[in-house]
Amino acid sequence: MKLNRRSVLGAIGLVGVGTGAAFGSGAFTSTTAERAVEVNVFGADAGTEGTVPAGEAENAVDEQDENDIGNTIIGNSIDVLVDTSPESVAVRARNGDEDIIPGNELFPVDATTGGYSDLNDNYVSLVANDVRIVFGPNGVPPNSTLTFGDLFGFVESSGTTGSSTDFDVTFGDVDANPSQGQLLTKVDGKTVSTGATVEVTGSGTSPVDGTVESGTTSQETENLTIEIKEQTQDS
Repeated sequence: MKLNRRSVLGAIGLVGVGTGAAFGSGAFTSTTAERAVEVNVFGADAGTEGTVPAGEAENAVDEQDENDIGNTIIGNSIDVLVDTSPESVAVRARNGDEDIIPGNELFPVDATTGGYSDLNDNYVSLVANDVRIVFGPNGVPPNSTLTFGDLFGFVESSGTTGSSTDFDVTFGDVDANPSQGQLLTKVDGKTVSTGATVEVTGSGTSPVDGTVESGTTSQETENLTIEIKEQTQDS
């Protein structure tokens, strides 16, 4: 299986409550700040760079191109996507452009191959698109807990690389970085700091929720690993 690295930044916008309010050493007052979760996705490849405009976006790829990209991803692995339907979830391109990109203007929108047609148009592929995920683009209070239902979706493998089409997707690798899971704390109700694993089967896997805790400290960036790994068959 081809093993590529896809970096995704998840940004959490924070705003202090009340002028001059203090929340301890290094804490926020009334100044807006941004939290970032830098996510490294291993184990999937789309053959794309940057973002893939789709739907009504300018220079959008057509349906055939979308299906070709989708087949590249699920022919060897699976896709992991983020739902931008909630008002508090959005994405930006990582090329320095700070404009919010509507989720229904990025791949996949018109893809019909595999399980892509089962997801709404606001799901954005984290394998095909190099984006920042923004929680609370207009700011959320510090020391808050936000839970988003169906935050992460999956498109299962088409099974063209072998008999097994089941994969484990693990959010967080404490061995690589013991500080992971301080911002995006839970996925599917499991703790990210110790590795939150979701099984994606060949028969399809429902989207799972995610929990974000804004906290009160001034930490701005957290590294997070998402590893996609094919399950092995017991002999």
